[in-house]
Amino acid sequence: MKVKTLSILTLLIFSIIGISRISAQTITIDLSKEYQTIRGFGGMNHTTWINDLNEDNREKAFGNDPGEIGLSILRIHLDPNPQRFNLEIPTAIYAIQKGAKAFATPWNAPTALLDPTSNPGRVDPNKYGEYVAHLNAFNAVMSNNGVPLYAVSVQNEPDWGEWTRWTSTEMLDFMRNYAQNIDNRVMAPESFQFRRSFTDPILNDSLANAHLDIVGGHIYGGGLMDYPLARAKGKEVWMTEHLLGSGDGHINNWDLAVTVAKEINDCMKANFNAYVWWYIRRSYGLITDDGNITDKGYIMSQFTKFIRPGAVRVDASLDLAINVDVTAYKTDTSFAMVVINRKKESVEMNFNIENGNVERLNKFTTSEIKKMVNDGEMLISGGTFSTTLDANSVTTFTSDPENGGKQDNNKPTAFAGDDLIVEDTVGTGSVVVKLDGLLSNDNDGEITNYSWSLNGEQLAWESTHDVTISIGEYNFVLTVTDDDGATATDTLHIELNSTRNTEIWLEAECGTVGASWQSLANANASNGTYVETNSGIQSLSGASTNPDNLITYSFTTSETGNYKVWGRVITPTADDDSFWIKIDDLDWTMWNSIPSGSAWHWDDVHSYSNENVVLYELEPGSHTLSICLREDGAKLDKILISNTGITPNGYGNDAGNCQSTSNINLLGNSEGIFDVYPNPTTGQVTIFWDKKFKSLKVFNLQGQIQFYKEYTSEIEVTDEMFDLDPGIYFIILQNDISSVVKKLIIK
Repeated sequence: MKVKTLSILTLLIFSIIGISRISAQTITIDLSKEYQTIRGFGGMNHTTWINDLNEDNREKAFGNDPGEIGLSILRIHLDPNPQRFNLEIPTAIYAIQKGAKAFATPWNAPTALLDPTSNPGRVDPNKYGEYVAHLNAFNAVMSNNGVPLYAVSVQNEPDWGEWTRWTSTEMLDFMRNYAQNIDNRVMAPESFQFRRSFTDPILNDSLANAHLDIVGGHIYGGGLMDYPLARAKGKEVWMTEHLLGSGDGHINNWDLAVTVAKEINDCMKANFNAYVWWYIRRSYGLITDDGNITDKGYIMSQFTKFIRPGAVRVDASLDLAINVDVTAYKTDTSFAMVVINRKKESVEMNFNIENGNVERLNKFTTSEIKKMVNDGEMLISGGTFSTTLDANSVTTFTSDPENGGKQDNNKPTAFAGDDLIVEDTVGTGSVVVKLDGLLSNDNDGEITNYSWSLNGEQLAWESTHDVTISIGEYNFVLTVTDDDGATATDTLHIELNSTRNTEIWLEAECGTVGASWQSLANANASNGTYVETNSGIQSLSGASTNPDNLITYSFTTSETGNYKVWGRVITPTADDDSFWIKIDDLDWTMWNSIPSGSAWHWDDVHSYSNENVVLYELEPGSHTLSICLREDGAKLDKILISNTGITPNGYGNDAGNCQSTSNINLLGNSEGIFDVYPNPTTGQVTIFWDKKFKSLKVFNLQGQIQFYKEYTSEIEVTDEMFDLDPGIYFIILQNDISSVVKKLIIK
């Protein structure tokens, strides 16, 4: 038996050949093999769920200069209330003026058109004609205000959600018999998962199909696949909503952005004509609430800046490329290709462009460290070229680089100003400071955009901006963008201190309380007690001089200043949200429009609206604060009178008007038999009152509450354990009509 022996050299040659073949990754583009026409890439603007985009957001979203995303589709909300139709006009006008298409989607039909027996609500089939009129009314308002819509959808997600629902049979009925009367292109059904059970019946029905222009759908957990039936029926397929990164299960990091890039790529390979993200501006959107483009926004721009409406997708195939994705597009005069490298290392890639004449391409890259960076020009010889793809990146090769920045661009330098410590010397509690970014610069171009933010919210988009701040510390973030789209940030720290130091804290129940008020126990009140107007009083047109309707407080100031009055309040509804307030002989102020809710919160005294805060100019000396009832239900726990400009929080500081044992004694009388034993005690006591009690409070000598307990019904006796430092305290028992007090000694 003969054994064939290979030399080490021969084995080495075979090994080298094998490695070479494995590493030779190639993308081949066939310009003659065409697929779908691209209508665009876009996002949603929902003005009634979140605020409308501002001017800066609109420019960054729909502008297509460097540093802008270049969206070409806007999805807007078709509101059930015609009075809100015009809310969609400003952003839609801007988008259309930039060349974008706008289409509208309803979430809810007007209530009057719903079947009252349906749950969840469905449009009454007998009112389908009125529903068409509702859609047409919105279409007309938009058109008459310079917003010609590209299409109108019948319903957002008819198969899921808390909004108006449709069955597939109902949708088919509507499309067969009513959709032809919609004064625009008709989109349907925008189902939650592009469910064919909704679309197939429409497409397979000749009459319904004739009334359908665009098959719309979403890809939440399914539906991202080719739809040959739609193409066979001559219909475009639009992916009109998806999002990633809004919940705890997703992290808005670069890896998630790359996942979005692959999703867009996969939608294009599935022959979708359009891709629309959910909110344009949102923490998980294309622009964040601070006004800056996100990683997802840059990912979107890798497609939409260079693949404009009307481009046609052409064939792009991969050879030996793992975790690399590609789609390619052409027009009569341009070519673009998007390549996604999902590997954690860079990749050497060969490209073959067949059946066309492409001579040069510019390469734009977005990665974790690059944001739409021009990596230079690729010269193409015989339809081939080679280049390196950055690790974990998205790269667009385009023959039309005009909308991207220049190669070797230097980033700008942001300068928000020197950090400041400012003193409030007049006691208003606030000052106006000028944010000034004009010393920012770009050494190889110019700065085209300034954006100021505070606490993640955009404040302004001018180079300079005046802002009013209260006592406290602030970090203002300036982001600048140069004419090639590069950005830089700088943070300005400002601290505002007050030179005034008067803070007068008052417990509401410890003033001179009129008979029309009641003091009530509450475990969350700062002293265990608050005051509230007796029921039956509503919206007095003027303040009363009757002492029964007033609570008055005497206080003393030691320095001249502008004083602000704060109250710790609960105002349950907009009908129970006001008091009358005055200091000394000044005019009464109607303290109205206090934010409503069920929790204690601080609110400053303002005249009717929050924009008219009242400042009291007080001299040193004695003063009187008067509070008059206005509406029952409004609860008052604690008061701050201060010239320091601070904003109180929590329970505030210790009050000065409940700090004497004489005040505590006034709360009680000595009715009946009241006993506490043992007394002195180490903490464990039995408490008895034959008149019965509903609440128990323990105060120290400074009038500060140390223990509070409220009982579900009146009781005569209870055993309690007080974890208190040794000292003298006071126990107060209360029922609905009286109270009693006794000294307690902890040893």
